[in-house]
Amino acid sequence: MSELNLEEIKKSLLAERETLVNKLKDNDLSIDDSETPDPVDLAVRNYSKNVMLAVSENESRQLMLIDEALMRIEDEEYGDCLNCENPINPKRLAAIPWARYCLSCQELVEQGLLEED
Repeated sequence: MSELNLEEIKKSLLAERETLVNKLKDNDLSIDDSETPDPVDLAVRNYSKNVMLAVSENESRQLMLIDEALMRIEDEEYGDCLNCENPINPKRLAAIPWARYCLSCQELVEQGLLEED
């Protein structure tokens, strides 16, 4: 990868990271129990809280993947599959700049045949 592309990817990763950090800061998972809600309201609140929690977990995971990608850029290891060490397709990196695996190894991860690092 050329230095120019890495700089563009790094900028993109940092922008995505900032967006995720702001989203995670804005998530309020507390429930206001100042008044006793009826059972339907309570169920809706609990469901909403569970959805927000799942979204927060996904965003936290993506944040971790972005941080790892930024470290790989700094260590000059970005763009290589963490499993087979072959180059990851540039189109894949353009779509998912925090990708850790080439398509073949990613399929193995998704099938449960390869443990993620």
